[in-house]
Amino acid sequence: MLSSLALPSWTLAQEDRIDLSLRLLPDYYYREVTPGQTTTLFMEIRNNGNQAITGIRLDANEPEGWTVEFEPGSISYLGAGSSQTVDVNVTAGEKSTQGDYTVTILAEANETRAATSAVLRIEDGPSFWLWIGIGIVGLVIAGFVIVFLRFGRQ
Repeated sequence: MLSSLALPSWTLAQEDRIDLSLRLLPDYYYREVTPGQTTTLFMEIRNNGNQAITGIRLDANEPEGWTVEFEPGSISYLGAGSSQTVDVNVTAGEKSTQGDYTVTILAEANETRAATSAVLRIEDGPSFWLWIGIGIVGLVIAGFVIVFLRFGRQ
């Protein structure tokens, strides 16, 4: 019969692990923005490891003409298993046209780095052809009203 073997305690020790993650809240895939206006995204920075992470600096790769600011802009210490929420203020460029734009957010610490991204969409307002269509519908309705009033029941 086999007996259970006792393992030395040094083999059961947990390995040191550094793991930094970024997550936009609530899980954004894309969000609509307006050119020239600031939109605030919320991001959770989490230390999933068992070692503290120090000197976390935040930066972004944004489309040309856009600005991204963080509140707070850096985190000096994030203990093991803890997290902190950061406001990400994104201002779309004044001259941005309709389409999807990707903003990549980077967190670089003394021990590690992490990245995430968000897709921000600019939708144009009502187009020229929409107003043309509304005008035509208005003229047709006005025509029916005039015909009805002029040649109505006699």
